[in-house]
Amino acid sequence: MEERKTKPTLEQVRAYHFFDISTLAILAGLETKTVYHALLRRPIYRSEAVTIVATLAQYIGLELSLEYIDIVVWEEYQILWIIRASLDIHESLSDSYHFVYARDQQHAKDLARKWLEQLPHLPHHFYTACPDGFMIGDISIPGHIQKEESLVPVE
Repeated sequence: MEERKTKPTLEQVRAYHFFDISTLAILAGLETKTVYHALLRRPIYRSEAVTIVATLAQYIGLELSLEYIDIVVWEEYQILWIIRASLDIHESLSDSYHFVYARDQQHAKDLARKWLEQLPHLPHHFYTACPDGFMIGDISIPGHIQKEESLVPVE
């Protein structure tokens, strides 16, 4: 069985190899908030992540790549969508709910299609993004997930 470990986040890299966030942003030609988002594990575009890692590698003098640093990128980020099927536009006890993790509303529609086909008596469909997640009793439903590419094999 292949053993796996998680990649260090940009914040963890910064703890061992300090870098100034504003300076890194300037050197990378990016807005400071983009580097902050990467540090806070908020999604940024893959091209920005690659630029940050390449600039950081030069800045601290280490060989780095996005393959070995965990930065959340939009291309791999999925948020929780709550889908409501209803008899009319108002909420009622006969409504049915479904949850999916999707990149955007169109992706959520694609994922919910088969479920909705089973509910022809509920013709009105509503899609609500829920990026902060929610609680059901003591169960926490995360508002987003990232593909398992944040794991790398241990050799």
